[in-house]
Amino acid sequence: MSDDLAGQAREIAARLQNLSTGSADKPVFAYLDLIGIGWPIRCLLHLKQIDYELISIPIQVWLQTDEGGEVILRKATNNAHVPLYVDGEVSLNQSLSILEYLGDKHGLMGDTPAERWGVKEVMAHAYDALFSWGGLLPIIAKINVPDGVVEARLQAFLGDGPPWGIVGGCYGRNLKSFENYLDANAHNAGGFMVGSRLSVADLHAFNVLCNWYKAFDPERFKAQHPKLNDFVLRIAAIPEVRDYIQNHQEATTWLPIPPLGLRLTTPEALVGLIDE
Repeated sequence: MSDDLAGQAREIAARLQNLSTGSADKPVFAYLDLIGIGWPIRCLLHLKQIDYELISIPIQVWLQTDEGGEVILRKATNNAHVPLYVDGEVSLNQSLSILEYLGDKHGLMGDTPAERWGVKEVMAHAYDALFSWGGLLPIIAKINVPDGVVEARLQAFLGDGPPWGIVGGCYGRNLKSFENYLDANAHNAGGFMVGSRLSVADLHAFNVLCNWYKAFDPERFKAQHPKLNDFVLRIAAIPEVRDYIQNHQEATTWLPIPPLGLRLTTPEALVGLIDE
């Protein structure tokens, strides 16, 4: 079985290595077979009805190694990671760059220079809310971490225990910052993060808020951050977004491998997040 998976990894790696702006007949998006950080990119493409090729990489295939122990697919991209987006103009290997490029191309980066910078600011915070030292992903990841440390780190993150290193109350602080962006929006009659209409900032924020933070602790999220819960429901009510969620998004948020993570988001855990 592992030989079959390694063979699949080599086939996908060859496909990715041969992609270029000159070879792409239509846009190509390569990512793992989970929600992850690919959600806003795929939702944007769906929202704008862009015909593109999806290269969906099963996590078991992504983890395959060669004879030297190197992950086969890590050698197929510039930064040893996915997502990868390629069309006739660009080949991009960072999620924020892909989002900004597609946002520019399809009119989702705000209506003024100031709004454009505001969109980028929210995007940066959304990324940090997952990946920084005080972000959610380091709390979820528990590989080779003692159980006592995992629990202490979690309690500190949620604000239910003393600080653990620099982690203390970061769950609430990260979400309060999203509330601040909503409050600071001078055109907030529509309830968007920036400006008076949907932007990439809303798609990126929605993914982090709904699929990560709310899915991680739904009751805490709803009780302590009702304004953000309203934002989640509002964005999910956009017909094209709802169609993407109900019919196209992947079934899990992160790696569906229990030893690697805490409170992994299962397909069942995603049910109900947008229907309250």
